[in-house]
Amino acid sequence: MKADLLFESIEKEIKLSETDKELIVSLVRERKIKKGQFLSHEGAISRCTNFVIEGSIRTYFIDLNGQEHIVQFAIEGWWISDLNSFIMQVPATFNVQAIEDSTVLELAYENLELLYEKIPKLERYFRILTQRAFVAFQQRIIQNISMTAEDRYLSFVKKYPKIEVRIPQRLVASYLGISPEFLSKIKKRLKDSKYNLK
Repeated sequence: MKADLLFESIEKEIKLSETDKELIVSLVRERKIKKGQFLSHEGAISRCTNFVIEGSIRTYFIDLNGQEHIVQFAIEGWWISDLNSFIMQVPATFNVQAIEDSTVLELAYENLELLYEKIPKLERYFRILTQRAFVAFQQRIIQNISMTAEDRYLSFVKKYPKIEVRIPQRLVASYLGISPEFLSKIKKRLKDSKYNLK
């Protein structure tokens, strides 16, 4: 099992013993997901949260008009799930789907609770992640309200350069809340301007 990246992520915040690592490995499950495959569906309860080892994944919902709205991307070293569904064990609002062939480490809800009991300092790790995610979502709301589409795109590219080059343009446009055609115009304008985007 490829758990080194997971341990690297955890040990940015807390120190793990070899016994801790062995317990974590015993409670996560490696899963390979094909491009387009779902990890969870709207309406179903998210039984697991997922740590991305390889690939890219998106979380999105479909509005009443059938329009997709992407709320999160995840690449290597990131966690992804319908967080409300996972934490509260209620039906999901979001779909979680692989953008590329991907490998994740699944952590079931009951196994996370067991880890909290056996390795209490893991609560600190997940608290820090949750706080950072909450701040990021707040910042995104402010950007969507106060920034132009062009500025939102530039902010996205600056913050997530590794994502922008891997994700299809239509998905980046959905995340930014604009049409793919409008994103193409923005990119062309920026390429011709001082930003000289490629």
